[in-house]
Amino acid sequence: MRCRIPTEGKPASNGRFWDKISEPRMPISYTSRLIALLFCGPIWLIAHAVPAAAEETATFKSTARVVTLDVVVSDSNGKPVHGLNAQDFRVMDNGKAQEIDAFEERRADVTPRPTIALNLPDGVFTNYVSRAEQGALTVLLFDSLNTDHQDLAVARNGVLNFLKQLPHGKRVALYSLGSQLRMVQGFTDSPDQLIAAAQWLSTHSHWTYSNARELSASIGELKESAAATQPKLLNRMIEVLGGEYERKLESRVQYTVDALTELAHALAVVPQRKNLIWISGGFPFDVSGNAPELHKLAELLAANRIAVYPVDARGVVGVGATGLTRGSEIFGSSQSYETSSGQDEENAGITQTMRNIAEITGGRAHFNRNDIAAAMADSMEAGSNYYSVAYRPTGVEWNGKFRKIAITASRPHVKLLYRSGYYAIPDGPDLKEDPNHVVAMAMQRDVPVSTQLIMKARVVPPKENAEAVKVDILIDAHDLALSEEKGQKTPQVQFVAAAWDNAGKQCANFSQVFRAASEAQFQSMLRSGLQVHLDVPLKPGSYQLRLGVMDLLANRIGTLDVPLIIGTATTK
Repeated sequence: MRCRIPTEGKPASNGRFWDKISEPRMPISYTSRLIALLFCGPIWLIAHAVPAAAEETATFKSTARVVTLDVVVSDSNGKPVHGLNAQDFRVMDNGKAQEIDAFEERRADVTPRPTIALNLPDGVFTNYVSRAEQGALTVLLFDSLNTDHQDLAVARNGVLNFLKQLPHGKRVALYSLGSQLRMVQGFTDSPDQLIAAAQWLSTHSHWTYSNARELSASIGELKESAAATQPKLLNRMIEVLGGEYERKLESRVQYTVDALTELAHALAVVPQRKNLIWISGGFPFDVSGNAPELHKLAELLAANRIAVYPVDARGVVGVGATGLTRGSEIFGSSQSYETSSGQDEENAGITQTMRNIAEITGGRAHFNRNDIAAAMADSMEAGSNYYSVAYRPTGVEWNGKFRKIAITASRPHVKLLYRSGYYAIPDGPDLKEDPNHVVAMAMQRDVPVSTQLIMKARVVPPKENAEAVKVDILIDAHDLALSEEKGQKTPQVQFVAAAWDNAGKQCANFSQVFRAASEAQFQSMLRSGLQVHLDVPLKPGSYQLRLGVMDLLANRIGTLDVPLIIGTATTK
């Protein structure tokens, strides 16, 4: 693989997106620079790909941290309250009053801004999303990983009923969660497209799914079997069942954390609030626990303005006849089956974890109700109108501990919905995601593309069968974190590419780390962007090509899918 960077080009705007705190929307200066890069000419200078240095280097980052809150304000009837300004709000961070630096009202009833027409040339692709909504966007997540099969068919019907009643003009995306996250339908305002996609949602539980009822039933069967006559053997078999249950739970925790991380990466480019309506039978972890990985997940969701609205797919949880029978037959006690089997504790835990992830992200949990479609509609409507409030917290010790946020409004008789706080996580490398894991997950064939880094790619199929596919990738160097070593500022960027054929077989895989080799190259890169060239050898056929760019210093990634046909391809 050869790496190239531009040597000429018009200087990019000095306006930085994160510096313009007074303008929560994407500023024109940033958009102009981005569009300019999308259309810039191929004027390159050959550079070298240099492996990242092993020694520790200084990384540049802002010391002024910003906390952004989306505040939903409603009256006593649940209707949105409009027309408030910054002076109407008081923000407290761990009991200390904060000065509001940026403020904006976002309304769902305002006409969307015009779409920016990119009109890219043939063979040129980007992961940039040009349309910006005035209100919040809605993302549906159908969870077959953490839901019992007997609840999935009812939950899918609830999703379909919700989509059939979808108001005109509402843009919704649909994802599913199994062993990995899948985008079933991207953002669209067409109910017909969403309904057609939702018909394919799986009603089969993932093989790792298990619950307290199933575990208790298995133990009950053992106690009724011949093994009951051998206490040591019985206890050993019960331990095996318990260990299998724990291993399945651990797998579901990792799958779910990975999926939410990928979803946050995929939605990163969408600047406004995203209401994530998560239809699930329960969450396998609690974001308010002590695990640093879960704290990072909570902060990632908050940083990408994703408010979680859990909808319990189990509906109203009650006592079944089978449970009552087993309670008398197996346990021989006056306790209910739900109490003896651990279901009461499990149900309480599910309810609490749903509450916790909703509170820490600014959403609201819906449980113990059978009208799944209505719960989804309530979630979408409640989060569609909101106020964006941003402040720079003062006197904060970035020690990883949770800091509580309290907001009050001067308008009487209103209700406020916002995230309950944040984890004061420092930027140290020990708390970053493993970059290898981030790349491995983001470069899987069926996961949604990531938009944390915006990229443009030009893909040219070979004219002769013996030639390689020519790929050029361009990114805005201003979006990259920088390290300094011996007075030289440089990014550390990993470029990756993978190709799959129609059968899903991976046919090519490339990875290379780039670092600027001189001050002249670095300055040129700031003017015209960082561009690399890849030669990808592939045989004639149809392929899905996934390209990726990973900022190793900031742990931010962008990916892009390109359909590719070489020669005369046969569809399989």
